[in-house]
Parts: sequence; C-alpha cells; structure tokens
Amino acid sequence: MIRPYTILAALLATPLLAQQAHPVFQPHPEGKHSSHVPAVKMPLGAPKGSSYYTESFDSSLNGWTVVSGVGNVDWAWTNTGPGPTSSTYPVPVLNTSTPSGWAIFDDDFLGQSGVLSESSIVSPVIDLSTAPANLKLEFDQFFQEFSDPDVDTYVGISTDGGTTWNETALNNGVGRDGRPNPELVDVNISSWVAANPSNVQIRFRYRATWDYGWQVDNIVINELPDNDMALLEMYKTGFSFGNTGVADMDYTIYPVEQVRPMLLHGKVKNKGFLDQTNVTLNATVTGPGGVEFTGASAALATSAADQVDSLAVEGFTPSGTVGTYTVKLEVTQNEGDQNLTNNEKTQSFEVNECIWAHDNGVCEQAITAGPDNLTDQTEIGNYFDVANAGSFLYGVDIALEESTTAGILIYASVRDENLDQIAVSAEYDVDAATLNTVGGTNFFTIVFDDPIELLQGNAYCVMVGGYGGADQIHVATSGISAPQVSIIHYPQAATPNAFYTTRAPMVRAILSASCAGVGIAENNGSVSGVQAWPNPFSETADIRFDLNTGANVTVELRDMTGRLIQVERLGHRAAGAQQVRFNGLELADGVYSYTINADGARTTGTLVHARH
Repeated sequence: MIRPYTILAALLATPLLAQQAHPVFQPHPEGKHSSHVPAVKMPLGAPKGSSYYTESFDSSLNGWTVVSGVGNVDWAWTNTGPGPTSSTYPVPVLNTSTPSGWAIFDDDFLGQSGVLSESSIVSPVIDLSTAPANLKLEFDQFFQEFSDPDVDTYVGISTDGGTTWNETALNNGVGRDGRPNPELVDVNISSWVAANPSNVQIRFRYRATWDYGWQVDNIVINELPDNDMALLEMYKTGFSFGNTGVADMDYTIYPVEQVRPMLLHGKVKNKGFLDQTNVTLNATVTGPGGVEFTGASAALATSAADQVDSLAVEGFTPSGTVGTYTVKLEVTQNEGDQNLTNNEKTQSFEVNECIWAHDNGVCEQAITAGPDNLTDQTEIGNYFDVANAGSFLYGVDIALEESTTAGILIYASVRDENLDQIAVSAEYDVDAATLNTVGGTNFFTIVFDDPIELLQGNAYCVMVGGYGGADQIHVATSGISAPQVSIIHYPQAATPNAFYTTRAPMVRAILSASCAGVGIAENNGSVSGVQAWPNPFSETADIRFDLNTGANVTVELRDMTGRLIQVERLGHRAAGAQQVRFNGLELADGVYSYTINADGARTTGTLVHARH
C-alpha cells in the first residue's frame, strides 16, 4: 500500500508561485550505448538477522535451473561480469561481497536490437518448515534500464513445484543514471511461503527488448523483524512537475538572493511484520554556523506491514549564509527499531554569493546531440525558477567535455518556459585549455551584453549552444536531475525539437557582475566624477556622476550578501552631470554597494547606512 496523502497536503498548503509549466518534454532519444551517469559504488550488501537459506553462487549456479522463454539470451553463471560492448560507460561488474561468482542475464552483450528476450532462473526446493512464519528474501543486484517500459524484472515464490507463482515487479522506472552497485533488495515473502513452507522455490524472471540486463548475488532468506521502519527516499523541496510545474526545483547551489523555503520530505516503509505506531519523520539541518533547524512531520498513527507513506517536515528556510548545508532526515516510531541502518539519509546543498547550479561540479561524462540530430544546431542547459524578485542574469558558467573541438564558436542563450528566446550572447571561441576529461572541474564564463532581469514567478532555461555540423558541442554532465529540468533543444529542427535528460549539464546561471568576471567591462572612462553624498547616510543618499559620452544607464544598490535592494533604470542619457537618489528610510543599518552601469561599463562604490 502506498499512501501519498501527507505529502500532497503539504504541497497544497505550500504557497507556490503562479508559474506556468513548460510543455511536457519526452526523454532525449539517445543511442543505447551513449554515455550515462556511472553506477554509484555502494557498501557491500549486508543482510541482517537469522538466515534460513543462502546462495552466493561461488562456483556455479549450484542447482538453480535456467528456464528459457523467448529469444536467445538466458541466465548464466559468471565470475567476470558483462561482456564488452561499444558503450563509453559499459554496464559495470556487480560489486558483490562474494566476487568468485554470481548470476547474470547479459542482455546488453548478447541481446539484439528489437528482439524480445525472456528467461528465468529457479532455485532448488527449499524446506522452510522449521523457519519462523515471518520471512523476507534479500539479495544483491545491479540493474539499470535503457528504455522503460520495455524491460520488466520480477522475483517470485512458488510452493507447488512451480505450477503457480506469487511474484512482485522490481526496478520499474529506475532509469540508467547513477544506479547503486550493489543494491540490497528485500521482499516480504511471509504470505507466499505460508501455503507450503516445506516446498519453497525462488524465481528471478527477466523480460526485455534488448536492454542492459540484470546481475544477482547473495540470495538470503532471513527472519522478518517485528519492528523495522525504513526511509526509502528523501527530498529537499516540493518539486513535482505534475503538481508544481517548474516551481520549487531542487538545486545543488543556490545564490543568496534566490534562497527560499524548502519542503523536506521522504518516503517511509514498514519493512517489519508488526504494525508501527506514531511514525514520524524528523529533520535536522546544519548550516555554515551550526544547526539551523530541527523539525518533525505530523505523526502517522499506524503503519501496517509493507505500507509506504510520504511524510513532510515544513518550516525550513536556509539562513542564506554562504557555505554548505547538510540535511538529515530520520524516521522514528514508538516501537524499538531492530534495524537502524535504514532509518536515515543525508543530502547537502550550498549557498553561494551568485552561482546557481543543478550539477555537482565534477565532470562524469558528456551529453551531445542525439542520433537523429547529429548535425543540427544544439542547445543544452537547465531550467531555473525565480522565487524572489530583484535578480539579474549576468552570464553563464559552462563546462565542456574534451570531445568538443577547440576553436568552434558557441554562445549562451536564455529562453522562457516555452523555450522562446529572450536573449543570446555574443559568440565565444572554445579554448582547448578549458575542456574537461572525466573528473575535470573547468568552467568558463560567457557574459551577456546587458544583464537580464529575472522576473519573480517565472522560470528561465539557461543554455549553451553550438551550430552543429561536423563540430557538435559536448557538454560535461555531473549528477542527476529530475525529469523536465535539464533540456536539450534543437532550435532549427522540426518539432518535437526539445527533450529532457536526467543527466545534469554543467551549465550554471551567474547572478552577479563580479562573479561573472571574464568579459565584464569596468569603467573605461565613460563615467567620471563619482560622488556619494552624504556617506554615511540616514534618510537619502545621492549618487552623482558625469557621463563623458551618451549611454544607457542603470544604477543598482545591493547589500553585502549581493541581494539586489533597488535599481534605477535611467534609460539613455546624454553626456553631462547625472544624479540618482536612494531612499534609506526602509533600509537596515549596514554597508551597501552601488554599481553604475553605462552601456556595460561599470563603476562601483560603497554606501554606509546608519540611523541617527
């Protein structure tokens, strides 16, 4: 049973901005062996409790029977892993704790394009007549899918010699990016075994049209604990494209001026046999200065065996202090939990003066045009949702992978929710020294001629583009993004010409002239005679300056965190004396910076506000 009501109520109660969702994009069509986020190496599987059956496949399938179904691929024993393919990032060897052997369905290596394969591997008869009634099946696996719903995996139990099977589907919709290796899976088999515990058989069944395959090892039947609550998944925001559109996306780095309330929530499951009571999700957030927040969800009165619920902790907004924040979620209940290893999870994010990012900052692989668009103009980037007013986009930080040809021309582009273009930068000549191999962290910045105001309640797709032909861009990717967040767009291609990817492109928004750095012009003589008077000030302060040539002028006032406080757009002004007045009646005491922008040339200074 899955009960999402708690989290849905929290989402509905959260004041979301009136924000339009972009069209629903399909996954980016890619070759089967195009790159993907590599598997995440995990600690070796460690089943707990008393065991009543074990199989580690150390030297053979050890009495397990292969049952052929459809196609020419079957389960087999291996001690080397999948066969070699043309993939840049091939299916990895199962990171098993007993590497002398395991079971594999090697569909990637042995399968054929468009050909359906189905095969099962069935255990010998297992006598569980002396085991307790409450049992779980545990095993290590590695599984990734190329194309959902074209692949299905099942584990089942029979107690009548294989005539009938109780089975459950596993791994639905998990994708191929960043899968755990190994993944310790557990299934409650108590009710299935009860019919005839002395005549139990286990079956693993695989059915797919040329996918990546399945690896399984260390199969164990353990006693099911009475009390075992587990935190299955955790999230730091309320983002759900179907419910929120492009609002409340999660980021690895937030700029100070776009810090916003965060909805901490997770999925919890009763993996024990007995009902659990007063089930609560607890949150602790540690920021740069120490613990910033503790809170708890509403309590779930009762959680039955195998029940899955979503619980949310409300009330957290980061302080905005620059640095790293660590969020810990933990599920608790009244009963004493007999397996504390699955009760908590942690995630981190950063707050930066001006960088806004979805990626993890280290090149894992690259993404480029798909097989149907190899020579097309291509743009790759991410959506960013604007929660707070007053932000301007000055530039884009970009990391390209080494397959990009040095010397080609690229550009930065900003588009709205519907991918209509808002602004495009001047062309940029790719420098070989900035390209990344796997593990690289090289970013470069493309700056827009004029800052772009980001309107509160809107979302913007910030992208890097290339002109296609023989020299496609290869954008470095790092980590995983949710569907509908990271986009590949072919502006000149027939529709559908935009798709999502779950690999996070290393394309970042820069919300400050000082952070954009390269290409930001300082005062080149067009502004002179700058004075701020009075300084310090209490009620009003005048910024006086001379324009030596006519120019379009804006003057910004920011606090010391970089947050935009006020902006005066003077439009085109003729050469001569100019003046802007800032009102200090609503300002807190402190130090502020002002910036005069005259056709891209900037002059900065400092104002001190102090009430008498």
